[in-house]
Amino acid sequence: MTPLSPGLIAPCGMNCGLCIGYLREKNRCPGCRTEDAGRLPRSCAQCRIRNCEDRTGDYCYDCAGYPCTRLKRLDRRYTTKYRMSMLENLRDIRERGVAAFVEQEEVRWRCPHCGSILSVHRDRCPHCGRAW
Repeated sequence: MTPLSPGLIAPCGMNCGLCIGYLREKNRCPGCRTEDAGRLPRSCAQCRIRNCEDRTGDYCYDCAGYPCTRLKRLDRRYTTKYRMSMLENLRDIRERGVAAFVEQEEVRWRCPHCGSILSVHRDRCPHCGRAW
């Protein structure tokens, strides 16, 4: 799977293709939607949002309790620390569809210097090392 594909968008709105765990060379995480949950890091395998039984569809917005406290906390942490909002991602997916969201991500998360995929968890390109 390419780093920017619909199959890598987690229920919470995280693009797993932008996660440093997915982008690293060694012990690569397969992303939240993997069929082989045994390959997930423990934190992802045990994620309460990923494993939520209240969600009736593919994404958290398919839940009567949306947005739940856990999702709001996750969103706050990512908005503050990583310059990305799960809630904004989910709104975009809901309004425009996951394919359009992924197209937008393709532009937003490309290194302007070398063209590689950037990691939401780093402020430098994992390929060329330049700050972005």
